[in-house]
Amino acid sequence: MTDTMSAPTLRLAPVTRSAEVIRASRPVRDDDVAPVWMRAVGALLAAGGAVLSAAVLAWPGDAPEVALLVPGLVALVGGLLLVVARAGLSVSATHVTLHFRPLPPRRIARRRIVAVRVVEADASTYGGLGLRVRRGVRALLLTPGTGVEITDDRGRTTFVRTARAESVRRVLAA
Repeated sequence: MTDTMSAPTLRLAPVTRSAEVIRASRPVRDDDVAPVWMRAVGALLAAGGAVLSAAVLAWPGDAPEVALLVPGLVALVGGLLLVVARAGLSVSATHVTLHFRPLPPRRIARRRIVAVRVVEADASTYGGLGLRVRRGVRALLLTPGTGVEITDDRGRTTFVRTARAESVRRVLAA
């Protein structure tokens, strides 16, 4: 209750933080580009597939030999996939998005993450380069180096190679 004699004062209310209120961390994003040798092999494979397909289609005769056209198209598509290959992750306040281009992204809700650790990995660690899927383990690996291994509440482990592994671990642990 206020009376008419009291003068209004400007006083800021004390800031109290509830345990339920969590500040959203700044989004983190990191992409790993395919190494130069992989992109060069992909470009050569795509060029070879394009030349083979063009030669088969330009061959004089009644109809192109489909048996020769299939390897050319497979080489063309495989080469293009190697050229555009990218792996990475982005972390927002609500989820972690795993990118392995050209495949669609996969999201993991942050509330489902139970463990995050920094791991040094190369091709032999998870059985090769690219997208590796084994029983309960996924790996997105284009180059050797450090990355984060994320374990969710269902026991699934996902490894993503990232140059900023320690900062991603800190953001996810917060």
